Amino acid sequence: MSPSNPLNEDLVRELYAKFGLAYFHSESLHRALCLIFATSALPRRDFVTRPRVEEQLACAFSLTLGDVVGKLQGVLPTEQLDKLKAAVDKRNFLAHHFWFERAHLMSSAENIRRLIAELDEYSTLFSRLDEETSEWYKSKRRELGITDEDIQKSM
Repeated sequence: MSPSNPLNEDLVRELYAKFGLAYFHSESLHRALCLIFATSALPRRDFVTRPRVEEQLACAFSLTLGDVVGKLQGVLPTEQLDKLKAAVDKRNFLAHHFWFERAHLMSSAENIRRLIAELDEYSTLFSRLDEETSEWYKSKRRELGITDEDIQKSM
């Protein structure tokens, strides 16, 4: 790849941006699962206290994506857990191996486009799982009295 080739420079920039987006979506999924885990361990609404919620959140946010998926065994449907376990493997590849195993492919525009497509698939997967899981969890959230407005305020 010639550094002076504007096409390749733009493609490389896009590649890095797509990597960032894919990783962002994996982190959004992680965050949503942490919230589900934290609230799933809360008692009935009338027994919930601020310190208890803060304790649950601190515990949840200290977990890796793989750990929180494991802790959601018995909370989420098995089919959803299976999808999440596969996503953990993809996220771990993305975080720990993607650049090492794919850097040699950055020598041509065609290969860079393939890497961008791969990263788009990761983004789509993590985003879709985030939406599916969050949608599934809405009823439990409502039981706890956590409204959409509460979620927006906390963001």
